[in-house]
Amino acid sequence: MFKFGLMTDAGPRVGEDARLAEEHGFDHFWLIDSPIGWREMSPYMTLAVVSTRKLIVGACCTNPVTRNVAVNASLHATLQELSGGRVVLGLGKGDSAVRRIGERPAKLRELKERAPLMQRLASGQKVVYTPETPAEETWHEQGEGELTIELAWAMQCHMPLYIAGYGPKILEWSGGHADGIFMQIAEPTTVEWAVQHLKKGADAAGRNVRDIEIVVCTPSIVTDDLPAAQDAVRGFPAYVSNHVVDMLRYYDASALPANLVACVSDKGTYDYRHHTESTAEHAATVTDELAETYTVIGTAAQIVEKLRLLRDLGATQLCIYFMGIDPEEMEATVATYAREIIPQVKAG
Repeated sequence: MFKFGLMTDAGPRVGEDARLAEEHGFDHFWLIDSPIGWREMSPYMTLAVVSTRKLIVGACCTNPVTRNVAVNASLHATLQELSGGRVVLGLGKGDSAVRRIGERPAKLRELKERAPLMQRLASGQKVVYTPETPAEETWHEQGEGELTIELAWAMQCHMPLYIAGYGPKILEWSGGHADGIFMQIAEPTTVEWAVQHLKKGADAAGRNVRDIEIVVCTPSIVTDDLPAAQDAVRGFPAYVSNHVVDMLRYYDASALPANLVACVSDKGTYDYRHHTESTAEHAATVTDELAETYTVIGTAAQIVEKLRLLRDLGATQLCIYFMGIDPEEMEATVATYAREIIPQVKAG
């Protein structure tokens, strides 16, 4: 069955926001991990967990650069214990979280190495860990080189691993290893293309792609004033375009969906000081078409139609981005979803 989640700014309202989501039929609650632009997520993930009974909580997403393998695993194992098994480990290479402090995002190889270590540690398993510090500068009780570590206190239960990414390689790897993926776009042809790469990886690993949660992450506005909605979400395709620029360093444009690459055709310089803001200068080049097709906006009936299409293409969850949104506007949108959209999409 198609699921619904939302992501809000980390802050004092998180407990209230999480309860609002749960009471209105949402299944997941996500928080961003970007320490310069947003508050530290871990206390607010805790608040979301203790404020709800059924809601699944996670980061969309954290990364292995600003959070060490052991630190991230320990955080998620602690939350898993506190929630009774309602936590997801969401990981990406790192974007605003690392760029705002002048660090580089993790390379694909690094993400593929560290993500399973975090997952296994957070699941209460022993792992073999190689310190990142050069061997001659390290010290530990097991001697030089690799060491075996575990969180002996952690719950012995599977920690779901969700991976963020658009590229064929990370999608195919996720198909073989992850429990879910985050797709920061609601453009149908791109979602369909991504699902095919995910399926390729799943098939190669003897898995069923239907067992993988495919989360479409995007802003959503329920309205009959389409031009106003396009203006309100214009910042979203702008930061998608920044991700695509990174992908084009490794892939030829012809290897990617045309509607995904379209967002970089008139792209200006992206200013991470105004990350996700639709009034930022870098959002001015975003066309009305991209603002509409990359997001989920329109009347309730139009949104139901688009979500059914995305579901039929393989998506299994919508995560609505509510960063920088007035609380009353968020509450109204959540209520409209509960009343007019969620029942229609879940009904078929």
